[in-house]
Amino acid sequence: MAAVLARPEVLAKLRVTPIEARALIMLLRRHGEVVEPSVVIRQSRDPADDKFLECAVTGGAHCLVSADADLLVLEQVREIPIIDIRAFWERLEAQPADD
Repeated sequence: MAAVLARPEVLAKLRVTPIEARALIMLLRRHGEVVEPSVVIRQSRDPADDKFLECAVTGGAHCLVSADADLLVLEQVREIPIIDIRAFWERLEAQPADD
């Protein structure tokens, strides 16, 4: 994951700096969860992206963060918002800091 987020083309697509990418990796390592999909969803116009929807639903995600237009156009999956990285940062900044 870290190697992928460090690629210049990925940073450009996500519109994040290398520092922001490292911060995202730290957040994912601290708060992320690995899930095995237990639902079948066929909703994306790109069938290869359905696995991300399935993982979000199985894991009870608060949101699905993506830069993929095929996912973003859906806006949500089973009431889970699908947002871009900027909207995700805004959500994080709006949350109270952990004490």
